Amino acid sequence: MEIYIEPAKRAGRRKRIRNAALLPAEVTAYRDGICLTVEAAGIYDNSTYRYTINLSPENLALIYGTWDKC
Repeated sequence: MEIYIEPAKRAGRRKRIRNAALLPAEVTAYRDGICLTVEAAGIYDNSTYRYTINLSPENLALIYGTWDKC
């Protein structure tokens, strides 16, 4: 799983903050969807941060539907 970060409203450098396989321990199923909790670098320093993304069934359906069109 690769994660990139870059400024949203101005020109700026894109930085890869994670390049590692997604592990089963980083994925949690809950009643209303899936939660991804991964560690990755920050943009300005060498610190490591924990990022959490909650995906609802609607989010997952959108992802699957988009992938199915490929």
